[in-house]
Amino acid sequence: MPGSARTISGSSVVVYLAVSLRSRLRAHAAATGRSHTQIVFDALNDTHPRLAELTGAPTPVDGLFVAQRSGRRQHLEDQVQVSIRPNPENLAVIDGLAGRHTGGNRSALIAAALDAYLPAPMKGLPA
Repeated sequence: MPGSARTISGSSVVVYLAVSLRSRLRAHAAATGRSHTQIVFDALNDTHPRLAELTGAPTPVDGLFVAQRSGRRQHLEDQVQVSIRPNPENLAVIDGLAGRHTGGNRSALIAAALDAYLPAPMKGLPA
């Protein structure tokens, strides 16, 4: 199900990213020699103080309830699977952040962090 993430084996997790964001991730991995997992950790570490802002985390309304999204997330571009391999402790950290900022949606959390962290494509070049 696009938008969420799932565990595909003991330590491999699938997240869903926009095609252009996956291209930026691949380019950064090729340029730096870092794995997708390492880059996800870098992005989450770098953007941690801004995750609520980047993910549009719900804010209290009327003092009792938080804003609630309804329906399925609409994506402006196709989503593709990307695998990362966090150890159980690091996956628990990711899940904790996702629980606080995206209602438990790992993919949304990771996509927001990567989008803010990775260099934007240069104009005139494919994403």
